[in-house]
Amino acid sequence: MLKGQPPCWIDTINYENASTELKEMYSQLSSVHNKIHNLYLAFSLQPKPLMAADQHYRDVLHNEANHSSLWFLELLATQVAIIADCLYASTHHGANFKHLLGDEDLGEKMLQAVREDDFDDNPIFDSKQASLLKFGAKLARTPESMTEDDIDAIRQAGASDTEILEAVQATACFAYWVRFINALGINLGEERVGMYKQK
Repeated sequence: MLKGQPPCWIDTINYENASTELKEMYSQLSSVHNKIHNLYLAFSLQPKPLMAADQHYRDVLHNEANHSSLWFLELLATQVAIIADCLYASTHHGANFKHLLGDEDLGEKMLQAVREDDFDDNPIFDSKQASLLKFGAKLARTPESMTEDDIDAIRQAGASDTEILEAVQATACFAYWVRFINALGINLGEERVGMYKQK
């Protein structure tokens, strides 16, 4: 992003010009990043859904009670962003995924496999992971084509119904976010990437 370029294609309200209510939202959201991300600024003309949308994302991906590994849910979210060619989400959540995985090289190999839909017989994924990723890719691309057989195939690969639900939630959640981001042209600007501090 060029210096001075707006955060997205529609008007936004910065902190200085925000109402008291919007300033409070910004303060809560910037407590993690110490900066208001362009994604949050894009809500500013109608901010009512902002806190609920942000909390929903956190409840889906960062819930310690999840049965699925947090890194794997981030990978599913990043897969949706890759399929939608959403640079903003794929950059942020690809970084989150690799941080949670704890292995930069393996993480990049997994992301490359996602970009290529390379799941079957790929030794970097076990059969359950491969099955869930194939399911997520189908759901992201052609939701109208989902069948009960898709669920049965994941069960046969070893996934529990709770893990299937978590995969659906992660994929469906990011189907919303990538459409929001792409529709409004939200750009990365000079944001710190990901929600975790770099070592």
